[in-house]
Amino acid sequence: MKHLDNLTIHRFRGLRDLKLQDLGQINILVGGNNSGKTSVLEAISTYCQPLDIGEWLKTAGLREIKASPKLPLNAFKWLFPQKNEVPKPILYVGETYITGNGSFQVVESRAIYNEMELLYQSEKDIEDSAEDWLEYYDDIEYKSSHGAEIELKAIFRDPPAGDASILGREFSNKIEIWSNQRLSKHDSNTNHFYPKLPIDTVTPVSHRQEKLESYLLSQAILRGLKNEVIQLLQIVDGEIIDLEILSLGELRPSIYINHKLLGFSPLSAFGDGVRRLLFIALAMAKVRGGVLLIDEIETAIHTVALCSSFASIVQWCQRLDVQLFVTTHSLEAIDAMLDASDSGTDLVLYRLEKKESQTKAIRLERERLHRLREDLGLEVRV
Repeated sequence: MKHLDNLTIHRFRGLRDLKLQDLGQINILVGGNNSGKTSVLEAISTYCQPLDIGEWLKTAGLREIKASPKLPLNAFKWLFPQKNEVPKPILYVGETYITGNGSFQVVESRAIYNEMELLYQSEKDIEDSAEDWLEYYDDIEYKSSHGAEIELKAIFRDPPAGDASILGREFSNKIEIWSNQRLSKHDSNTNHFYPKLPIDTVTPVSHRQEKLESYLLSQAILRGLKNEVIQLLQIVDGEIIDLEILSLGELRPSIYINHKLLGFSPLSAFGDGVRRLLFIALAMAKVRGGVLLIDEIETAIHTVALCSSFASIVQWCQRLDVQLFVTTHSLEAIDAMLDASDSGTDLVLYRLEKKESQTKAIRLERERLHRLREDLGLEVRV
């Protein structure tokens, strides 16, 4: 049994009643623009940690171009499809709903978003005389703050272990967030005994976050996976010897690559292919025994290196018990993943198609996909 065997995304962003049945260990999502591929990854991310408001906020912020210390309230809002019965003048109300099964204990995840607006008076220094108070009320100004009440709900197949006082199978976490809050001030009441599936997302620009990469490399070293990370990088540059975290006159330690020709050079001096594969490897190590999501897996990886890179990624998934979900627009990437796997690899492709208000998934298991591409040369993306 895999972490996720079947998943139905009933409501999430623009997705309606999308069924992903008989999931594989390696899952490829294809489809036209705006077919919902990235939304599927976001839905899976929240489903794996359904009561963790931090994971929801992180997911909402992934599409933002610039990171912000403020809560991404506007971005968060659009994870939720609006209820049709709510009149337009009323503040936004939305609900997501996902069900699934597998070895992961969560069988249902719901989230309800109720938008709120708080009016308050701006502060103004005044004297105690009656005239001053009258003038104050004549010139009073109101300001508003936007926020939302969010209720996260999850149903578990079995009650979470570790807390004998918890009865029943449905649990929830209700919290308010406001647009003027900073992330550092946000506090979630999520009980740590609730099951969580390790999850991480690699976006097309994740490899530009060197500060995060330093942390992930430290974790990979502690898990004894540094050599495997280096071997993956050597696919695109065989002169790479080692990786180090060094502080050479900098405010914070940075990643340096020990290179046969260049000596110790900062990671930023290397091309996007090296940095992209490094981030994927480090994310894989982080989610051992969980799920990794990669949006546009072919990004920054040269066509010549696709097959060998994907072969290593497939081996890592098998070794670390990671269930992989990737999106792609590239036929070369699909063919490379087929070439990098064999008949024993649990690989499945899902082609997403929008039919009016519903999104459907056409499932192609590896052997059928191989016949369509190798024997017939058919287009399988749209």
